[in-house]
Amino acid sequence: MVAFSLLTIATLLGSALANPVPAPAASSDLEIPAVNASEVDKRQTTEGVYLLNCGTASNPNIYHPVVYCPDISNCGRIPSNNNLCYGPTWWETSTGACRFPTGVTFTWNIVANAQDYGDMDVVGRGNNGRPREFIIRKDRKGVLYTDGQGYQCRAIYVAI
Repeated sequence: MVAFSLLTIATLLGSALANPVPAPAASSDLEIPAVNASEVDKRQTTEGVYLLNCGTASNPNIYHPVVYCPDISNCGRIPSNNNLCYGPTWWETSTGACRFPTGVTFTWNIVANAQDYGDMDVVGRGNNGRPREFIIRKDRKGVLYTDGQGYQCRAIYVAI
């Protein structure tokens, strides 16, 4: 019986080695495997960038800050001036950019129909001049913070 089991295992192993599973085909720039939203937990300790819309319930688009978070788990408050710059009124652009007071420029490319995607789906890429590229996901539009004027700043996209 033991000999039969070893023979069976050896046969299966030999078959697997002789017929390996092919590698997946190369994907386009924005086709990244879907990730469960819980796996992209914002409480992880990593840097990130939020693209926000700030305003009131009746006018949610009064201004559009870009917020850099050295530790994205600690980004739920009004950012310091060095971690804040202002973006365009429309995020879904092929060449968006925002220059922070520190001199760092964050650039992004977001697909035109990004708001048609599901929450936390990949919708673009970003870069702040470092070798590491940011993956941009459509966020859930939750309030990240309320500014000093009482405007709620909602997360439209998050770049991690």
